[in-house]
Amino acid sequence: MTTQKHGRELKPLFGAGLAFVAMSFFSIQDAMVKWLAADYILFQLLFVRSLVAVPLLLFILRFRYGQRALHTSRPQDHAIRATINFAAFLSYYFAISRMPLADVTAIALSAPLFMTALSGPLLGEPADLPRKLALLAGFVGVLIIVQPTADNIDWLGVAAALTGAMLFALLGIQTRRMASSESSELMVFYSASAFLVVTGVLMLSTWKMPVATDFALMLVLGLVSVTAQFCIVHSFRYAQVYVIAPFEYVTILWAIFLGWLLFSDLPTAIMLAGAAIVVGCGLYIVFRK
Repeated sequence: MTTQKHGRELKPLFGAGLAFVAMSFFSIQDAMVKWLAADYILFQLLFVRSLVAVPLLLFILRFRYGQRALHTSRPQDHAIRATINFAAFLSYYFAISRMPLADVTAIALSAPLFMTALSGPLLGEPADLPRKLALLAGFVGVLIIVQPTADNIDWLGVAAALTGAMLFALLGIQTRRMASSESSELMVFYSASAFLVVTGVLMLSTWKMPVATDFALMLVLGLVSVTAQFCIVHSFRYAQVYVIAPFEYVTILWAIFLGWLLFSDLPTAIMLAGAAIVVGCGLYIVFRK
């Protein structure tokens, strides 16, 4: 009995550990994209990343599910999810290529706020009054991060970051709709396959032959991406959402550190204040739900 109880206690800790690894790797992925985007078009980076990810994901699916690994009864839903996923990442990475890493990450953390706001009309799960007030405060935090009255604001980058956050919220809603019949690995595989095909076509006329070190970084980018997605998918097998969700906000700490280390970007006090409001409101919504 003691052994079983000890095992139950360790599972949430293991899930939390996987979530921390996933978010750390997602942050490293973002920094690598920003670094490489200075010399290569985003389509090329996403193509090489998918070129690595798709075979690895296929191997994992075949290992776990055998011959029926790629079977789905919802191809249209996968197509919708893949389209949203592609648009979300393209918007997010475009913003990263133009703005400090910490600023874009802080804006992207408003995705749970968008998801809560959209859950009412799209999922029939309206927020109660306290969560609505938290949403309002969270979006005020986003305005503080953006600082719309600043003179040197990059409106195109801000628009891309906000678009990415909203699309990530829609992606989460679409994933919830499909989770009852489709495995997380299968959803990730079909999205990665769509990335591979679309970026493969789009980068044909813009391909730039990378030097050896850059090509190696692109391959590592694919491995980092698969590792992050694998860890986050499996973290939910060991721990509940309220245990995993707070670790999403680890990305802002990584973004501040990596932004300083690699790009000499330091966040302003105003940006940090806005980020703290967004994180606080997001955590309140998670724990209240």
